Amino acid sequence: MKKYQNSTIAQMYIQLKICKLSRNGYGNLNKDSFYWVFDAQPTPLSKKYRILIIFHRDIYAPRVYIVSNDITKLSQAPHLYDSKKIQLCLYYPDGKEWTKNDPLCNTIIAWIYLWLYYYEEWQYSGIWKGGGTHPSQKDESKEKKLSPLKKIRGNKKPKKKNNTLSNYINRIYKREQNKLNL
Repeated sequence: MKKYQNSTIAQMYIQLKICKLSRNGYGNLNKDSFYWVFDAQPTPLSKKYRILIIFHRDIYAPRVYIVSNDITKLSQAPHLYDSKKIQLCLYYPDGKEWTKNDPLCNTIIAWIYLWLYYYEEWQYSGIWKGGGTHPSQKDESKEKKLSPLKKIRGNKKPKKKNNTLSNYINRIYKREQNKLNL
């Protein structure tokens, strides 16, 4: 029995607006996608981090970025999908830890705060205590499974839809960076 039904894009957006941990933000909703920007502070003694969440119907899960003045330190952190844009690795997608059935406040938003907490701990200790599978570990295991021909050719096929989606994500990310004068 399903506990929740698949959320629509509009429902996910509204979840972010009413969630106690992310309602201090702003964003935009359209037919196919949304973005939400908010400030997160994992502990009362922590600094605030500007978070950008982007979801499009053509991607599996929300993409989560930190848009911050402290890009240099953040880019060296473990558990990032993209160290240039500071895209957080919050969970292992193949583990099916998140689905469109799950409320964003109870999953993605809570995991953002946990990631930030472990990031600050990592800055202090130099040891990532948040557990999980690091993105480079996943990539290495996939690389070993590829045939020699696919290793040479690559496993990527250019798609117009992906380029449009990348442009959409890049445009929003750059706009939010510009707001912080980065």
